[in-house]
Amino acid sequence: MAESFVRRVLRRRASASSPDSIEKLADAVRELAEAQRKQAAQLKKLTEAQKASDRRWEEMIDRVQHAADANARRMQHDAEKEREKIDKRAQASFDTLLSSYKTEQKWRVIFSNQINALMRALQLSRLPLAPPHDLTARRFRLWSQNEEDGIILALLEHAGITNCRFVEIGSGQSGGNAAMLAYECGWSGLMIDVVPSAIESLRARFSHNPGVVGVVARITPENVNQLLADHGVAGDVDLLSIDIDSYDYWILDALTVCSPRILMLEYNARFGPHRAVTIPKDQPLEGAPKGYNGASLAALEKLARSKGYRLVVCDASGVNAFFVRHDVAPDVPAVSVAQAFRPARSRLELGDVPVPIDESLLSGALPLVEV
Repeated sequence: MAESFVRRVLRRRASASSPDSIEKLADAVRELAEAQRKQAAQLKKLTEAQKASDRRWEEMIDRVQHAADANARRMQHDAEKEREKIDKRAQASFDTLLSSYKTEQKWRVIFSNQINALMRALQLSRLPLAPPHDLTARRFRLWSQNEEDGIILALLEHAGITNCRFVEIGSGQSGGNAAMLAYECGWSGLMIDVVPSAIESLRARFSHNPGVVGVVARITPENVNQLLADHGVAGDVDLLSIDIDSYDYWILDALTVCSPRILMLEYNARFGPHRAVTIPKDQPLEGAPKGYNGASLAALEKLARSKGYRLVVCDASGVNAFFVRHDVAPDVPAVSVAQAFRPARSRLELGDVPVPIDESLLSGALPLVEV
């Protein structure tokens, strides 16, 4: 359209020679300008329409890309979830197999020890044995973990039985070292543990014996005497066992209300036989490294001696030490810490496989109290 107007204008200029022709030429110019304006407006609309179309395409592409990304993320998330499920199932299967393996290993050791106990009873009973071998030769397991049952019975033969009462501090769900006396012999006594489910299980286990009292409590040096007195086990008892894997030394140190004829204390064999050390009385144990608990045999022997007890034997597994009151069983002599000490023994390995002394516990990096 603009081109036709240009041609018309040029033709008019060529023939213009009068005022009318000039006016006609001006009209043609104005007409041309108007046509150009309309063309520019139309071009602008086309441009804007194209831009709008481009934006719509861009938005559509963005939505498609966003949907694709979201779908990819969802697929990745689903894949990760599925991988986690597979990993958990695999870990659960591995844990089950490992637990079964450890259980089988543990019972293999137990059965081996039971056979050994029978052999000792048949053969070693013929020989005169010097202390403390005369006591360790009697070891066997009915309820105890480390064949303490046989040693307890051997000591009771020497010490005699008075009131058939016991105190078990740190009983767990099994009843601890007094379980045999409670279940097989009908003894009465107090069993204490900090874990409610353990005491609930224990009460069910010994429900046939009304003399067994299970108490949920966190035993401390401040409450031990009151707790024992409140449950009627003050004064003489035939057996007291302390096994709480923490402040055992300080519990015994504070104990005054009860006077056991036979005293059992768990010692920490990782501290070795020489140093008389214990963890501090108020030492936090949460997050403590393995083996940092309790007291050494030398520390417990020193404290027990000051309270009128003599060390007579340790079990072969390096866990419990046995003491008798000085006025009890005079035919059972005291032995030194060096004679009695046994290193801790693996519960999963056949044979006497000792757990080595942990020198890092004695290095000074962790607080210990020399007693």
